[in-house]
Amino acid sequence: MDINSVYNISSLNSESMNEVSSSLLEKARKGEEAALAEIYELYFKSIYRFIFYRVSHKETAEDLTEEVFIKAFSKLGSLSGHSSFKAWLYQIARNLVIDYYRQKKQTVALEDVENILEYESNIIDTVNLSQQQKVLLNLMKELGAEQQVVIKLKFFEDLSNGEIAELLHKNEGAIRVIQHRALARLQELIKQQGKNE
Repeated sequence: MDINSVYNISSLNSESMNEVSSSLLEKARKGEEAALAEIYELYFKSIYRFIFYRVSHKETAEDLTEEVFIKAFSKLGSLSGHSSFKAWLYQIARNLVIDYYRQKKQTVALEDVENILEYESNIIDTVNLSQQQKVLLNLMKELGAEQQVVIKLKFFEDLSNGEIAELLHKNEGAIRVIQHRALARLQELIKQQGKNE
């Protein structure tokens, strides 16, 4: 199995999400409903999926996703010009998931919350995965928690290294190192898998 052919997993992310344009963001800051609706449509599916895989409950994910957009739209003015809007939305979503678990008074390690991304729990996604993609998802469980998070955000959520760095409160260089080590480990695991077959 060739690792490059497997990284076509980004097909799991059905919409191609580009960073919101500065003119659209400016219109949204002014409260233009059409701009707010466009931003909502552009990011809703990805933010919902990000939350759903962490809470594993449809209604809760819907509620938290709505809350992400309510918070984001109410605080658009606080977003600095150098920040990525997409990373900012993911940070809001991540914080709401953490708050959700705190309110439930469940003791859950943050790493565990970050790593709940089991496509096997969704039958439609499972059917749509190629055999190589399924193998890759299983092999990813062999990576460290931080490596899994970086790979998932990079290849499943289509975030840039800068956006991942912002979301995880690390510098871009650290993200590149984590990603490089994770990919090297995955290549090693894939080679081992090939030898065992």
